[in-house]
Amino acid sequence: MRRISILFFSTALLMIFTLSAFAQSHQGEFSAQVSGVFTKNTNFNNVTSSPSSVNHQIATNSAGLLFGYRYHFNSWEALEVEYGYTENGQRYYTPATAGNSSGLAYAITSKMNDFDFNEVITTPRLAGFFQPFILAGGGALVFVPSHNTFGAASQTRAMFDYGAGLDFHIGHLGARVEYRGLIFKVPDFGVPALASNRYTQIASPSVGLVFTF
Repeated sequence: MRRISILFFSTALLMIFTLSAFAQSHQGEFSAQVSGVFTKNTNFNNVTSSPSSVNHQIATNSAGLLFGYRYHFNSWEALEVEYGYTENGQRYYTPATAGNSSGLAYAITSKMNDFDFNEVITTPRLAGFFQPFILAGGGALVFVPSHNTFGAASQTRAMFDYGAGLDFHIGHLGARVEYRGLIFKVPDFGVPALASNRYTQIASPSVGLVFTF
């Protein structure tokens, strides 16, 4: 986890300094937002009756933080790096093993770290204040279990994200309302009994402040 964080922030800083060298007239933005993290429950209808096969997965909803830097090449295009953090729980259910016997249930609480790079398409500021945008990109989600229950270990999942939002600018300060969708493979924390090889999605609305310089 520490190596991934160092690599991400080193790359992000290199990108910031490189982009900033192009022209002083181009704008940069720092943002800090509070986000909601709502993960789609996943049902697996075609699994076998093996007790090691997960047939249902539920993630608890949670609140998180989202920090970002956005560099505007012009009034239409920008690049963005972001880091998000939340804590939530993952619950997994395996089918009954025989007859009327109940299946097994696993519950793992974890920290979720979100690292992503996005291409952002914006409009020029409308009426001098409003700036809609859409974005798409990718990165990684790093799940770090709070305890090694069931032998759970930290796990990194590749992630694709997309989104849209609206900035409201007054001078150097502004507000942002945003929605992001994150698509990734369901984590199993390295526990064979939890492996599903299926994908899920997070819906993540957020609101916060923007500082433009």
